Amino acid sequence: MPLRVHVDGKPHVRCYSVSSSPETRGYLEISVRRQGVISTLLHARLRTGTSVVVGRPAGTFVYPGGDDRPIVLVAGGIGITPLLSMLRHAIASDPSRPVTLLYSARSENDLAFIGELRIIAERHPQVCIGITLTRPASATRWRTGRIDRSMVRRYVTHPDQSIFCICGPAQMIADTTALLQTLGVPSGQIRSEHFELAIAATALHGDSAGDAVAGRAADQRGAAGQACSVTFACSGRTAAGAPSLTLLEIAESEGIEMASSCRSGVCQACRTRVREGTVDCRSDVLDPEDRAAGYVLPCVSWAASNCVVEA
Repeated sequence: MPLRVHVDGKPHVRCYSVSSSPETRGYLEISVRRQGVISTLLHARLRTGTSVVVGRPAGTFVYPGGDDRPIVLVAGGIGITPLLSMLRHAIASDPSRPVTLLYSARSENDLAFIGELRIIAERHPQVCIGITLTRPASATRWRTGRIDRSMVRRYVTHPDQSIFCICGPAQMIADTTALLQTLGVPSGQIRSEHFELAIAATALHGDSAGDAVAGRAADQRGAAGQACSVTFACSGRTAAGAPSLTLLEIAESEGIEMASSCRSGVCQACRTRVREGTVDCRSDVLDPEDRAAGYVLPCVSWAASNCVVEA
């Protein structure tokens, strides 16, 4: 979910995973780790009664509903956040479905929601929770080491008959995916979400990882083709951009305000509708309904003809 704040008079948009379940009424919960300018600002300034500007929740990493196969949630570090939402939903609306959470953190101080996880494991017999620490500060009662074959075998009876949802660092996702494949888990039963792009976007200095990803996509596109005019309907301005520039980059070069965060076609903070013309959107996270309605993600979209966008 994109959240907008102002720092020194300038708007900043950051995306945070929703950790409350869909059954929650009266509030929406996000989990914000104190790191980077915006996240630190939220910790320092948010109080009861504070108004915040947010966009609609979006993304494709969602609870695998409509299926009675066991779910295995694999979390690395702060990747626990969206998986907690899935766990909360499972026990509230799918109580007969077995759910296993494998949670890896560096140390005990890095274990989030540990109190709630204990209560869930005690009250709901269909839930199994395994925790491991990769860098414990001292002797610990928890398992140590990474999530590996032995840990999966210990907590998951039939991996090939389960659906795995993984969230964490890119290397952890890659390693876990490869491990599951050796255990006979079909690729269609392995789903994942990276959080590095959101972390990089909160960095105080330097380019974000999303900038690099979008930049590489633009480089691949090259300088071939002709510049197209892009009209920003809400701003009432028209600009001509080089074929290598994304719609977001054209807007920024003209001083036109457009929300953005990951800059790599993942978070959907910049989601915008194209009113006229043809736009090449290089992202697969948009819903088919959004695409049919003309929505694109400007951070990974290039004008293929003269066009008009809502911005």
